[in-house]
Amino acid sequence: MPEFAIRTRTIYGAGCIKELGKHAKEQGARHVLIVTDPGVRRAGIVQHVEASLREFGVAFTVFDDVTPNPTDGQVDRGVQVAREVGADLLCAVGGGSAIDAAKGIAVVLANGGEAKQWLFKPGQGGLPPKPIGPFYAVPTTTGTGSEISGAAVITEEATHHKLLVLNCTPHMAFLDPELVAGMPPAITAATGMDALTHAIEAYVNPGRTPFTKMFATDAIRSIARSLPEAVNGPDRRRAIEEMQFASNIAGHSMAVGLGKVHGMSHCVSGRRDVAHGVANAILLTAVMGYHREQLAPNLREIGHLMDLNTFGMSVEDAADHTVKAIAKLRDDVGIPAKLGDVGVQEADIETLVQDALTSQLVFIHHPVPSTPEMLTAIYKSAL
Repeated sequence: MPEFAIRTRTIYGAGCIKELGKHAKEQGARHVLIVTDPGVRRAGIVQHVEASLREFGVAFTVFDDVTPNPTDGQVDRGVQVAREVGADLLCAVGGGSAIDAAKGIAVVLANGGEAKQWLFKPGQGGLPPKPIGPFYAVPTTTGTGSEISGAAVITEEATHHKLLVLNCTPHMAFLDPELVAGMPPAITAATGMDALTHAIEAYVNPGRTPFTKMFATDAIRSIARSLPEAVNGPDRRRAIEEMQFASNIAGHSMAVGLGKVHGMSHCVSGRRDVAHGVANAILLTAVMGYHREQLAPNLREIGHLMDLNTFGMSVEDAADHTVKAIAKLRDDVGIPAKLGDVGVQEADIETLVQDALTSQLVFIHHPVPSTPEMLTAIYKSAL
C-alpha cells in the first residue's frame, strides 16, 4: 500500500545552528566529521558549526574535499578520514554537493566496501541494505532539498555518469536563514530554479500523491513569488528566508521521484561540469515544452499557481503561456537560456543521450517513456 512519512527532524529559525552541538551531545557523539566544500569553509559558515560543537565539548574534524559535482573518489576519501578520526556522527554543511557527498560517506561507513558499489544502477543492484548512522544536514543554499531527501547524486569517475546513492535520509536538518542571507545572487538563482524544477516535476508526476501535490503546490507558489526578489530585489534577506522554506518543502514533494528534466540535466553536469541548477533551469522549459500536449492540464494549473492570468484561454494555450512564464522567470534571474551558452555542443548530444539511457533510467520515464529520438529532439531544442 502507498505510504508517506517525513523522516527528517527539522530545526529552523534564525540562530538555530547554535543548537547543533547540544543535539550532537544528546546523540552521544564523541567525534563529528563535518563534510563541506572549500567555498563554504572560506565563507566562515562552518565556523558556526564548529563553535556550537566546542561549546558542548564535542570533538570534530573538517573534510572539505568536495566539488560541485561530487565523485565516488571524493566519497571514498571522506570515508577514510571518518575512519581515521573515529567519527560517529556526520554533519554536512553546504549545498547539495556537500550534503550528497556526506550521504555517500554515510552509506559506505554503514555498509562497507567502496562508493562505486553503492551507486544504484537499475537491474544491477547497489541498494544499501544497512541504515546509515547519525547524520545532520545544514543547507547553505536555497534549492536542493537534499537535507531531507533519501537519495544522493554522485558522479562515477570512470564513466562520468551521475548515479544515485539511496537509503541515506538525514536524521536532522538545521534551517538557519542567517547562514544563507549572504548567498551570492547567481547561486540563489541556480538553486532556486533547482527547487522549482523539483516542485514542477513532482506536480506533473503521474505517481504523485495528495501529500506530494500539497508540498509541490505551495513550493511553486512561493518560489514564483520570492525568487526574483531573492536574486535582484531590495528585500533579499526576507525573500531568501522564504526560499529556504520553499526549497525544503519542494524536497518533500519529490518523494515520488523526479523526471526527465533531472535525468537529462545530470548528464549535462556530469559531462560538462555545469551547475546542477543551471542545467535544470535550461532543460525545464525544453522538457515541459516538448511534452506540452501530455502535460497541458497540469501546466495550466501550474500557471495559476504562478499567478498567471489565463482566463479565456484554451488548455493548450494556457500550458504554452505557463512554459513561457517559466522561461521568463529563468531569464529574469540571469540564468542562460540555452545549453550552448554553458559549453554544450551539438557533437555532445549523442553522448548525452546514451548517458541518459544507460545511467538515468530511474529518472527519465516521466511523463512518458523516453526513446533516443525523443531525448535527441529535446537536447537539440535546448541548444
